[in-house]
Amino acid sequence: MGPRAREIEPFGDGSTAFTVLTRSDTGMKLATNGHSKYLEEQTGVHVEYSTVPQGDEGTPKVNAIISSGDLPDAFMLGPEWMGGFTKAQLYAYGEQGLFQPLDKLIDEYAPELQQAFEENPDLRAAWTAPNGAMYAIPAVNQCYHCNSSDTRTWVNTATMKAAGWSEHPKTLDEFEQMLRDMKASDPDLLPMSGDSSVLPFGLIAASFMNFGIQRIRRDGKTIVYTPLDEQFRKVLEVVARFTADGLIDRNAFTQTNEQLKRLTMNKEKSRVGVLQMGNQWGVADIDFGNGNERWREFVALSAFAGPEGQKPIIPWDEGHSDAVGLVISSTCEDPATMVRWADVQLGLLTTLQRARGNLGEQWDWADAKQVGIDGRPALYTMLPEDGEGPENQTWPEFSPYNLSLDVRHGEAVNEKTSVEPELFRSGKLYEPYRSPIESLYLNPFFSTEQSAEIGELRTNLDTTYAQLTTQMAMGDLDPTDDSHWEQYVAAFTNAGVERYLEVLTEADAARS
Repeated sequence: MGPRAREIEPFGDGSTAFTVLTRSDTGMKLATNGHSKYLEEQTGVHVEYSTVPQGDEGTPKVNAIISSGDLPDAFMLGPEWMGGFTKAQLYAYGEQGLFQPLDKLIDEYAPELQQAFEENPDLRAAWTAPNGAMYAIPAVNQCYHCNSSDTRTWVNTATMKAAGWSEHPKTLDEFEQMLRDMKASDPDLLPMSGDSSVLPFGLIAASFMNFGIQRIRRDGKTIVYTPLDEQFRKVLEVVARFTADGLIDRNAFTQTNEQLKRLTMNKEKSRVGVLQMGNQWGVADIDFGNGNERWREFVALSAFAGPEGQKPIIPWDEGHSDAVGLVISSTCEDPATMVRWADVQLGLLTTLQRARGNLGEQWDWADAKQVGIDGRPALYTMLPEDGEGPENQTWPEFSPYNLSLDVRHGEAVNEKTSVEPELFRSGKLYEPYRSPIESLYLNPFFSTEQSAEIGELRTNLDTTYAQLTTQMAMGDLDPTDDSHWEQYVAAFTNAGVERYLEVLTEADAARS
């Protein structure tokens, strides 16, 4: 499954210069970039690029360009985390006539995308606006380990062994006992810590409930804000007890990741036993080949059963695997060529060239003996290079590409120089406990008004969640006290949780 290695026949003659607005990146000069030149050689399409910075810094510039009416032929601004267009913006600008509908052009000129639609039946529906039009060529990035990254928790094997544990705990009670044994084995050890960006509730919550993605869960036709679930009150009771007993580091709720890694990278040994983090880069310093292997001491901690023996539920996020790849403006006089240019980028060779560099120089097809990330025969392998490798050769993730699971896992890996095999194993460790697909709320196309309202409400609720759960954990509020729980619930009511759920429900109904 995934893109194929097809021959590319040029379809442009270079006589027309298409203008594309995209992102700047350190050291990247698109006019002379290796991948830019590769695309032009393969397609015959000449593109003149202009750039804006990633993230919030670039947003005012994009808005000014759109407001001016002097639009490029296409926008290639990447996923939302880069500051790219949201689905609500695609819909709004499409309805205003600023972006061209692409569905008919895709049907006629985009064989790579058509194949992706056939292999992922939900993909086309996910990018079809309520008016039936598609306003973007998507980028596909199927990240298996990302499905469970919101809950992924790591344990230091040396610390676990020193505390007398050779196997992972199977129940919440055993998990608590392991933390207590860690504390008893070393008074200077913090059995569990974290940083303020990732509150360490994941596996504890999973032993009680399905906490959902972005704290939202679908129960049949009802959309639930999970911090108000009575089961989460029980989670907070456990967290508060652990914090009061010194099993959870009080600084975990306020410290930065840099401060956390000072603890895990302590010269003698890690001062942290357990922490929650999406990947190893947030756990410890990683510098392959420098002799510092502290990060390898941390492995994914197994999920454990709840207090009544209930099977844990790991929120499984299958809604993160695609993003905006390319949008064509209404001023583009030859949208068919732009669609074909974008579609070429979804092919296997172009997908690999974008991220890895030149075939035969930075990477090559794997031999029969090489093994991929998922343990199956590898598809391609990176070639050894002297020094840092060529500069200005690849593109960041701001363009169309098709990094399907088979392609992503098809890279031949060396355990000594990659975190990916362990991340894959961590995904496999949690998959038996994945939440049912029916419980996943996928963000729909919000209207302009809904998007603005949702953005404000979500910010208010996120702030309230961070503040109130920290107060519960630190003992400023007591989750076992009914009056404190009522105060907790009232804070979310004041932050607009009821209206938030109403808007989510309205938008959800509109797409069905």
